[in-house]
Amino acid sequence: MRFVSTTLLRFSLTILITGFTLLQTNAQENSPFTRYGLGETFNSLHAINRAMGGLSAAYSDGINNNVGQAVNFMNPATYSNYFMVSYDIGLTIDTRNLRSENPSGKFRSNYFYPSYLAVGMPLKRTKGLGMAFGIRPVTRINYSVVNRERVAGDSLATIFEGSGGLNQAFVGIGKKWKNLSIGFNTGFNFGRREISTKKIFLSDTAFFFQSNSSTITTFNKAFLNTGFQYEFLLKKRVDQKTNVTNNYFLRLGGTYSLNQNMSASQDQKRETYTESVAGDITIDTVSVINNIKGTIVLPSTYAAGITFHKTSSNNRGTFEMWSIGAEYTSTQWSQYRFYNQPDQLVNSWQLKVGAQLAPDPLNGRNYWSNVNYRVGAFIGKDYINPDGNGLKTSGFSLGAGFPIKKWNNYDRQFTILNTALQFGKRGTGVNNITESYAQFTLGMSLTDIWFQKRRYD
Repeated sequence: MRFVSTTLLRFSLTILITGFTLLQTNAQENSPFTRYGLGETFNSLHAINRAMGGLSAAYSDGINNNVGQAVNFMNPATYSNYFMVSYDIGLTIDTRNLRSENPSGKFRSNYFYPSYLAVGMPLKRTKGLGMAFGIRPVTRINYSVVNRERVAGDSLATIFEGSGGLNQAFVGIGKKWKNLSIGFNTGFNFGRREISTKKIFLSDTAFFFQSNSSTITTFNKAFLNTGFQYEFLLKKRVDQKTNVTNNYFLRLGGTYSLNQNMSASQDQKRETYTESVAGDITIDTVSVINNIKGTIVLPSTYAAGITFHKTSSNNRGTFEMWSIGAEYTSTQWSQYRFYNQPDQLVNSWQLKVGAQLAPDPLNGRNYWSNVNYRVGAFIGKDYINPDGNGLKTSGFSLGAGFPIKKWNNYDRQFTILNTALQFGKRGTGVNNITESYAQFTLGMSLTDIWFQKRRYD
């Protein structure tokens, strides 16, 4: 068990470092779309789901040897499939291009962030009972917008800035009864929203101190979401010559997240200041109000999907040959309230399709025949509605799952490197500001039998 202990120690250190970075990373992105609500919703899906257009409600790895065991935290019903402990880490590089028609301009930003950190394990494998826990970002706020105008013959620059976001620490349980799996996630949503409005007069004849109006809001609350999956065996075929069993399945899946009233506390400051080499220096504090209590209402979300897939089995094990599916998801953003105030948000929806293919994992003739190739696409309506015209969204994705050769010491170890490359667009010609983006996600799923009692020393 020496190698297992060493690997576990190193991986635990990675978990601690990554978890700390997840909460402390400062964004390099600058997007005006993050000003609305609690910021832009993260695409914090697992790398597998991202590569398949976002499919998650009806997707599950199961015990297929060429896929491993990813933690599908979007549908906790999948936790019931665990037969070994699985660690999952995902990192994303995000590149965005903003285009403004009036005034005409372009802006580009890059952003690197940890997208999820999760652990899944069986509680009682023979009873189909498993659990998972982890942490992931849900939204992010990061923008800096400057508006210049003429007031009483002088130039006035107004700077709107914001930072922060919402994070989620979760734990969930999944249970299977024959073909039906049900699960739930709970835990805490927590975060911080810091916004400010600065006004700077640029005058040749008089000197004015700058003004700053800032508001810092912290919030947290327990949450609950649930999910189910039901699988039908459509056809079973046994090839007597090759002794291969082929099974064709249809899987239905759905998830639902309850709306949430988060407790919030707000600090407000109004001041004049001046800039210096050491930073901003307060000149006069006009008003300070601390600990203003309030409530932030997050809306409910539901998703429903269907997946058709094929597995093949021989003396080497069970392998996922291919799968194809579709999913519809919607969030009722019209229910959102920030201290009883609505925002420029509308109900959103997305239609997603995706597929996965492994060329020939059953025979394992070469490495590339064991790789899982994935592709997907989506269309929908965004929840942000800044100009009243609505924002259409669309995109496509591709990726692959690369198996890493397992150690000779262990019979049941899976290490998979999952990649996803996504391209998308938000807005059309009817919108003043449109955004295109490219995201690359690298995920690692490390699975092994950790908590097995020793029989020999």
